[in-house]
Amino acid sequence: MKSKSALRLCLSLFICFALLIGAQSLLPNILTLYPEWFGILLDFAAMLIPIFLLHLLMPHKEVFRPKLRPARMSAEMLGFTCCIALAITWLRFDVDYLVYRITGASEFTLSFSLLPIPFGNSISVLAVFGAIIVPAFLEELYLRGYIQTFLSEYMSTRQVLVLITVISAMLYGSLPALPGGLVFAFGMSWLAFVLGSFWYAVIAHAISSMLYLFLGWILSKFMLYGILRFLPALAVIFALLFFYIALRLAERLMLRQAFKKLHYVQHSDYSFSKFAGNAAALAFLFVFIAKAVIGII
Repeated sequence: MKSKSALRLCLSLFICFALLIGAQSLLPNILTLYPEWFGILLDFAAMLIPIFLLHLLMPHKEVFRPKLRPARMSAEMLGFTCCIALAITWLRFDVDYLVYRITGASEFTLSFSLLPIPFGNSISVLAVFGAIIVPAFLEELYLRGYIQTFLSEYMSTRQVLVLITVISAMLYGSLPALPGGLVFAFGMSWLAFVLGSFWYAVIAHAISSMLYLFLGWILSKFMLYGILRFLPALAVIFALLFFYIALRLAERLMLRQAFKKLHYVQHSDYSFSKFAGNAAALAFLFVFIAKAVIGII
């Protein structure tokens, strides 16, 4: 990995994180009946501007494009994607609930995108659909389509999965959201890798967002009735159920060799040091610590 390529990639991540922080501080001050549309627009900008930056600063001799079309798609692969998405979401719900109990927070909130999208008093079906599809597509396009695909050219699969998982979780900008974000990000990154396209992560992200929106609605309506006393236990059961179905589907997919094999490259440690040791990466880490750990931003 070249130093300039690593710097350009980390600079885009730094700008993305800065835009997300700015959007989070701006959203509560927006006085409108439809704050969800502003949230969707800000999430759109926070992902699209870094993607544009990657293309703008790319040298003429360097050509890099994410795979916009999956190599193959079947009903079993879609079913596997849906089951993995539901299992990971239920597992993430339990992790978020555990953090909620440990921290003693006053409110149990569920974030289905990097930027929390608030809904106003008048919620339309189109707004809900936009809040699900737009973040799912743009976040996966940027993180799994661009960042993960680029890193896979220079690092081993294990390093890439660990690195993109940590980066994706850090973009939430909050320590309470970090554990659940790690679970979700690893699932999306692994799914995009083994099935060979970020589109599967887009589908899984959209399914996860729908379930999290539904769970958020359930909690808002029935929290006073003590639904949290048994919902985490149900989440464990549902997670195990969907993991089991996914394993059964994986048996068929493995027989058809639908999964990608692990990919290793040479000089991966050198590539990792180039990526993690440049100025933009250190700035991203510094801002994350300032925002999530110290809380001065």
